[in-house]
Amino acid sequence: MSHETNPQLLTLVDLAQRCAQETDLYFKRQAHDTRYCFELFRRAIQDGDQSVWENIYPCYNLLVASWVKKHPGFEASGENVEYFVNGALGKLSITLTRERFGGFSDLGSILSYLKMCVHSVIIDYHRLAEQVSLGAWEDASKEESADPSPEEQAIDISYRQSLWDFVNARMNDEKERSVVYGSFMLDLKPQELYDHFRGVFSDVDEVYRVKQNVLARLRRDPEFRKLLGEDD
Repeated sequence: MSHETNPQLLTLVDLAQRCAQETDLYFKRQAHDTRYCFELFRRAIQDGDQSVWENIYPCYNLLVASWVKKHPGFEASGENVEYFVNGALGKLSITLTRERFGGFSDLGSILSYLKMCVHSVIIDYHRLAEQVSLGAWEDASKEESADPSPEEQAIDISYRQSLWDFVNARMNDEKERSVVYGSFMLDLKPQELYDHFRGVFSDVDEVYRVKQNVLARLRRDPEFRKLLGEDD
């Protein structure tokens, strides 16, 4: 009888509870009803209710985390699983607009898109890290290939310095500058970054949030994409 309940008539608390229950059945490979979780996404996206996202995360944390762990680029990133889980859900919340939601008819189509978001944030992370990490800036002399000429070295150093200056100039405050410097110049992981800049951040979660916001903003910056040679 409960499976016949109209999801749109449930309160947010009851709807989130039903979604969690159905998700648990899914993981146990038992019969489950996807309407409740789909209604959560509908309220968050089509109705624009931002508070719903707080209920979506607990339901899909394990599923998205499993996708992250299976991605070939995850281990090489050195990042925490939660970083990419938050990034994927954040990307979905930004890119899956009210206008685009009409093209998603069921939960399966939304989850397929979410899985694409996982791939996207991991690829974006490596693309940016390769451009601005300390290793990419200072390890050229360690390559097994022939050493570059002094002229090539000068051009390379100039480009990398210009890229760093470009990124640093777009940081809004000390927290963002600390995240970028710690992540891409000192090659620190979030916990190490928090320990290094303990007076700047309230906790490690704030480091994750700030870092993800910076990456997302740079990803949308047309001038930055042009600098990386990705301009359409």
